[in-house]
Amino acid sequence: MSQKTTARKISALLGASLLVAASAANAGTITGWNLTNVTLAPPPYTLNVKYKNIIYTNAAKTATNGYLSWEESDVQAPGMKVVNLDDISPKKKCIMTSGYNPNDGTPKMCTDPVKTSKRWKIGGTNGQPIDIYFNVAPDTLTTFYDSMMKLTDADVRKWKGFKVQLGFMVNGVFTASKALDGLGFSDKNGKFIGTVAKTYSNEVLSALFAQGLAGAPDAEHPNPGYFDPLNRFKFDVTAAEDLIDSVRLTTNYYALFGDWNNLAGVPHGYYYDNDANPDTDNVLMANCDGTFVVTDPITGIGYCNGTWVTFRSQAGLDANGIAYPSDGIKKPVPADILTAWEANSLYAPAVLEDLANLNLNYYIAVNKNSTKWPTPNQFVVRFIPKY
Repeated sequence: MSQKTTARKISALLGASLLVAASAANAGTITGWNLTNVTLAPPPYTLNVKYKNIIYTNAAKTATNGYLSWEESDVQAPGMKVVNLDDISPKKKCIMTSGYNPNDGTPKMCTDPVKTSKRWKIGGTNGQPIDIYFNVAPDTLTTFYDSMMKLTDADVRKWKGFKVQLGFMVNGVFTASKALDGLGFSDKNGKFIGTVAKTYSNEVLSALFAQGLAGAPDAEHPNPGYFDPLNRFKFDVTAAEDLIDSVRLTTNYYALFGDWNNLAGVPHGYYYDNDANPDTDNVLMANCDGTFVVTDPITGIGYCNGTWVTFRSQAGLDANGIAYPSDGIKKPVPADILTAWEANSLYAPAVLEDLANLNLNYYIAVNKNSTKWPTPNQFVVRFIPKY
């Protein structure tokens, strides 16, 4: 075990033991997820199985509009947590997935590297608001949290966009947060976002689809995206202190797929397991231009009732066994390559789930005025699909 890993483990254990004290002495913090309107998926949990915590419209739990999910792996029940004492940067606070860092086995922290499954996941099922309650311990401090999450259209229809609104649940009725009430979206320094238009970095405020689908290489992604090697699929958004609103879906996404794909309607891709490791992401090699017909609902096996096409510069692998980079131009996959894929267990069709998953980045800040809220010890983040 490396010295750094040992230090992280000790720090993480100290963080866990000090969290109760920090919540009391340094209050003004989001202390955790409030489960008043939630039914957690019961244990035991099986590796690589997906679970859903059902989110209800109120404490009576008679109707639901969505869920919070996770796939059992390094992400573990209940699928989301609040971090108030990061083991590397103690001042860093965030809302993220629960579980452990797959690189060193320590509890997940805000400063863990990218591609270590940090995003908590909300799915909306019927076009109605999904409410996540948080507990708060009020005091004189202003604290701010980096919320790293994923919002999925799990509806029977495509969504045209979304809103994220802050507020309070008062006797079962949502009451919107107002400017200067001590709750709001903020920049990464805890300054509330105002009504004046301003450009923020993607880390602070953004609604992006996975870079593996579309986007230029950057420090975190060495390869260009599959469908578009230059421009990211995303929603442009506007934000005020208490509301984030999607404005426009980029034309490169819309031209290929129309409105935001719902999970049940995403197309299929042909994937290559380039490292023969089921725990890492596979490489998207092609996609079905047509309808994929599933012949075995258990395994997902089927066929493309249309044409397998690729947006890479060439189908297949280069002389080094690496997939060709994308040029963003659709072209049919030659029959001999498809035959080779069908005979190789490292290649398999699967749904292009990330076309339904939107990565949302935003910060939430809380200050001393929280004592004057309608519910001083609780607030709500409401996700509102748009048709």
